[in-house]
Amino acid sequence: MSNDTTKMLLGIDDEHLKIENGKIGDDGVIRLNGSLNYSPKACRNCGVINDHQIIGYGWRKTTIRFAKTLGSTVILCLNRRNFHCKACHTNFLAQTSAVPKHCTISNTTRKQCLEKLTEPVSLKHIANELSTSDSFVGRQLLRAEHDFQTNWHYLPKVLLMDEVKSTKSATDAMSFEFMDAETHELIDLLPFRTIYQLQKYFQHYDQAARENVKIIVTDMNYTYPKLVGQIFPNAIVVIDPFHLVNALNRAFNKTRVRLMKTLATSSRQYHALKRYWKLLLTPANHLNYEAFRKWTNFPYPATATDVVDALLDIDPELKQTYDVMNRLRETIKNRDWPNYNQAFHHLQGCSEEMLAALQTLAAHHDEIGNTFTHHYTNGPLEGSNNKIKVIKRTGFGYRNFFRFRLRVLFAFRVHTKRALITK
Repeated sequence: MSNDTTKMLLGIDDEHLKIENGKIGDDGVIRLNGSLNYSPKACRNCGVINDHQIIGYGWRKTTIRFAKTLGSTVILCLNRRNFHCKACHTNFLAQTSAVPKHCTISNTTRKQCLEKLTEPVSLKHIANELSTSDSFVGRQLLRAEHDFQTNWHYLPKVLLMDEVKSTKSATDAMSFEFMDAETHELIDLLPFRTIYQLQKYFQHYDQAARENVKIIVTDMNYTYPKLVGQIFPNAIVVIDPFHLVNALNRAFNKTRVRLMKTLATSSRQYHALKRYWKLLLTPANHLNYEAFRKWTNFPYPATATDVVDALLDIDPELKQTYDVMNRLRETIKNRDWPNYNQAFHHLQGCSEEMLAALQTLAAHHDEIGNTFTHHYTNGPLEGSNNKIKVIKRTGFGYRNFFRFRLRVLFAFRVHTKRALITK
């Protein structure tokens, strides 16, 4: 067996450690035999320089566990030299950079553990891949806590704010999260989202840090705009365009369902409205008006535009609601603020559901005006929500919010931190 090749494969760079032989046991475990011997420069206990004051004092057998290789657990049975100091009459054991003192799990395994913690997999899955226990993986995660201390002296100019479902141990049903809009770095995940608790939290930041915030991007949640003024005196609120379009689509869909229920369930009109709801939500200028094909519940070949026109002819209220929805969505897409305001003056014959949605939009008139003049959206934060949900699902849920928060911050921000691998 080549000593240098085996050490290279295991990630061992200690020149004093020698690997002598090894074999695969009946249990599938690769067991290697090695030795560690060198002449210490000084006593570890009293510090006396080794001028023939430190002598060899026998050997001690220890084990070092490495991550799986080719699907097999690797254990190094290491004979370490034991030393005796004549000055202080104490003994100490030879140490190696391959493993921390008083530990049996190698440093390379600890490095791999920290790398795998960034992946959205369960702790047991990581432990199985590294041939360790899930409690060891949990300890490695908790040791990284001090790397994610909040910086109370800085806040970015643009903040993205949203909420996500976290754990049952959280204070509120939904947890508050916020992100830097420029770097897309998740800043923190909090177990609450009420205005009182958020104000108390952000008041921990320096006044200069809070004054540095210029824009807050959020949905139409009534809580977060209240942070502007006392907490963020120089900030304005920008509503995410996605939530504006989603509010219009939801109102139209409610109108379609209500009118559909007034029709006979055996009629073609009922089945057509139920089947082609996605086609009705497609922007009018994206509908195909050239290709004819057969459509279910239509006895003749037609284009997508013909199908939509036929569905809208079922009820004038549906057609008017459809026109208002498309007009407003087009102004939001083109950031046409004058035509957006003009659309609110042509609402005759519109459905009650759409009028209620427009009333909500009117209540956020100033914030929506900022949306038309700034390009920021909550897209990066919404994308991170999906990864947070994956972390929660693959871990089969988390009982402790503190541990869940640490896992999320580790997965999102470990690329900016230095991984500590020694005790």
